[in-house]
Amino acid sequence: MKKLLITVGICLFTLSGCATKEYVKEQIDPINNRLEKIEKQMEKMSNEISSINNNIKNINSKLDTTNATANEALKKSQEAVKESKSAAMRAEDAANKAQAAAETAKKAFELQQKK
Repeated sequence: MKKLLITVGICLFTLSGCATKEYVKEQIDPINNRLEKIEKQMEKMSNEISSINNNIKNINSKLDTTNATANEALKKSQEAVKESKSAAMRAEDAANKAQAAAETAKKAFELQQKK
């Protein structure tokens, strides 16, 4: 009787401690489903990040081109300012010479009138 109780106890203990494949599958399936969703989200996010990086590269390239164009335009405008200043100085010199010539001509005219 004692042997029978020990044998039954060992059998019950052995049977109660083992997990069936169905039980394990029921426990793991929700975790696997969550992992699959997370993997899909990560893949989508990775694609979006790659797209954003490409956009940033394109924008940086366009910005570099714009900066180069702006610098070239600035240099040309600075050259134009220098040329306009030089032209203004030449015009002022020409006006001064014309004024001096006009005064000389006026004096010559007045001298001829007196004769």
